[in-house]
Order: sequence, then structure tokens, then C-alpha cells
Amino acid sequence: MTEPVHVLSAGSMRHAFPAIITAFAHATGIAVSLTLGPAGLLRERIEAGEAFDLFVSANMAHPQRLASAGITEEAICFARNRLCMLARADLGLTTENFLAILSDPRVRIGTSTPGDDPGGDYAFEVFDLIEAKHPGRGRAMKSRALQLVGGRNSPAPPRGKGGGYLIIDGAADLMMSYYSNARLLEADPVFSVVEIPTEFQPTIEYGVAVRKNAGAQAKGLCDFLLSRQGQEILRDAGFVSTDRSE
Repeated sequence: MTEPVHVLSAGSMRHAFPAIITAFAHATGIAVSLTLGPAGLLRERIEAGEAFDLFVSANMAHPQRLASAGITEEAICFARNRLCMLARADLGLTTENFLAILSDPRVRIGTSTPGDDPGGDYAFEVFDLIEAKHPGRGRAMKSRALQLVGGRNSPAPPRGKGGGYLIIDGAADLMMSYYSNARLLEADPVFSVVEIPTEFQPTIEYGVAVRKNAGAQAKGLCDFLLSRQGQEILRDAGFVSTDRSE
């Protein structure tokens, strides 16, 4: 029996990869083994020698580093995403009052962990973009940011709790989140999903890289991510197509 394709993937793909695996298996009969986690930490595990066939990252930097080291083939952008704010509905956050609310020192801003997780890097990039236009504000936000998830020492999320559990539990008033995750809570009256102003929105590109000398099955899964069917699944999961399949 053929070994499954072993994928190490950014955790924010967790709502897309099950459908991708199912569709890929239906089309090819090839099984996929999936491990999810913060992409920076997964990259470190690969550099330390962990076995894998395909690496999927929420940024391009991590797979490009592996490619430069000769561990993988060239990194390819296969999807895009955007950041948004997942907030307590009663906070009254809107795109228009975004700066005022986040500048309030009483408001607890939750983020992922920079370095370990690209989600944290993107969140801190938002603060840097704010700082460039409003000196002092972005720096103050960054100093107050609570790095609550995505780190090597972050507690595991409680089983059975949705993505907004940190807000419900009172750890934060709002969280910077990928839209592909936050959209699942848009219908919940407890939360507001709010767009970050375009001028402060980082460019978010997801990269995939195949291990050097990997089998045809791994390359087939990479091709499937870039195919019309794979891109449709990603769009359905809240990602933005790269248009490679058009």
C-alpha cells in the first residue's frame, strides 16, 4: 500500500484541508496525512529533520527559507487571505472607529505570536502600518498586544470551544484574525467581524513547497491545490484565489 502524503500545514488551513483531502483522494485514490500547527514552528521542525512531503505556510517567507536551504522545491503562492478584527459585539467596533477603539488603553487586543506564527507577524505589521501614519499609536498598540495563541508556549485551545473562546472567556476584547476563520462567527450575535482599514491591511500570501525528491503523489497534491477544483475549495473556505487555475 502506498504511504500517505504527509502534509505539515499552517493551522489556519484547518477549515479548508479536510475538503481538499477528500476531493484529492476521490480524484486520485491517494491518502493524505495532515499535521496542523503554527507555520514558524513547523518550519523549525522540518529544519530539525522531521519527515514531511508537503509544507503549507500562511506566509511565503518560511517555505522560501526551506527552498533556499535545499530542503524543498521552489515555494509557490497558492492562496491569499486578509486580516480582520473579531470583537465583542458590545464593543461597538467598526472600520470607521478602528483607530479610536484600538487606541483606547482599556481595550485588550489579542494577537497570535510573532515569529512562531505568521498570524502574529501580520498583526504586528498592522501596528507598524498604523505607526507610519500615526506616530506613537501603532507603537502603543504593539506594546499592549496580548500574544495569546500560536506560540511555542501558548496553551492549547479548549476542546469543543469555537474560535472566539478567548473573547468569551474574557482574555481579550478583540482578536486580530484571518478572515477565513472569523467568517465562521459572522452570524453569532456575540461577535462582530470588522474589516481593518485598507491602508493598514498587510499582504497575506500562503505558500506551498514540496520536499526535494518527494514522490509524484506529493507533487500531485501541490498541483491539486493550484487546480481549478482546489482553488474553488479554497474560495469556499474564505481564501482568495491566486487565479492560477483560470
